[in-house]
Amino acid sequence: MSFDLRDIRPGMDVYSFDNVYLGTVRRVMPEPAPRRAVGPQDFQASQLPGELLGPMPTATIGNPGPSTQSARRRFASQPDGAPPIGQGRLVFGRLPVPIGWREVSLDNVLAVSLERVVLRRTAAELARRGQSSHAHESAARERGGAEHSRS
Repeated sequence: MSFDLRDIRPGMDVYSFDNVYLGTVRRVMPEPAPRRAVGPQDFQASQLPGELLGPMPTATIGNPGPSTQSARRRFASQPDGAPPIGQGRLVFGRLPVPIGWREVSLDNVLAVSLERVVLRRTAAELARRGQSSHAHESAARERGGAEHSRS
């Protein structure tokens, strides 16, 4: 799934798959996703436009909508310019200070809804897999306080 910086932002609540509150998003660390060329054929699901299958096709009488809003033309949508997060990481924790913060990759995000981020793993799986990384140490390094971090 692809997210941008408006989808996941600091202050959102983070829950495990089994609905256990894990904390609040503290930081989103974007990381560029590998580029792949996307052609118009990647958006076209069918060679036959669905408009022709309808009860009263209107393209033949001059309606440009069916061709303008086709999958081949990306449904007449324009890119909004929001920066993508890519294959970044999500830092979350219960305290506003970087003590006990955890860091997971965006691959672990199952759903984003309003002010909630739901992860693919249960709370037990997160604890067992050692997902609790040294996010507080990377936060200290970012602020120039690397001398306070543990080895």
